[in-house]
Amino acid sequence: MEVLLLAIAKSKRLAVVARLAALREQQQLIRLQQSQAALKQNQHSLDRLISYKDDYAAGVASGEKGVAVNDLQNFSRFMNDLSYATELQQQQLDRADDTCQQDNARWSQLHARQRRLEELVEVRRRDELHREAISADRENDDRWNALHQTLKAR
Repeated sequence: MEVLLLAIAKSKRLAVVARLAALREQQQLIRLQQSQAALKQNQHSLDRLISYKDDYAAGVASGEKGVAVNDLQNFSRFMNDLSYATELQQQQLDRADDTCQQDNARWSQLHARQRRLEELVEVRRRDELHREAISADRENDDRWNALHQTLKAR
């Protein structure tokens, strides 16, 4: 009987561990969703910056033929600044993508671990139920045999 209590206690302990694993998985899923949102925002910012740069360059190119040297220098500096900003935004996008991939890998690990723990808890519960059934059968057999012996002795 004591062994059965230990098995039940083990099942309950595993259930607590499985619940904690599920909580960790949910927390990581939230982190993953946040990093995916950041990645999407960074991509959107880069797209807007590239579009602005292209539109600005096209607007200047479609202007009058005569352009002052000073205006051309300002345009060149501004285009260089936009190119630099685009490079920085691309680097930020790359970092956000790396973070997103790491968060996804971590979530996948936690998700798989949590599933394995759930399966283990279920196996332990089935084992406990099976042992309880066997124990109940033995008790019934013992009672039947004791009753049979008592009736036989009369």
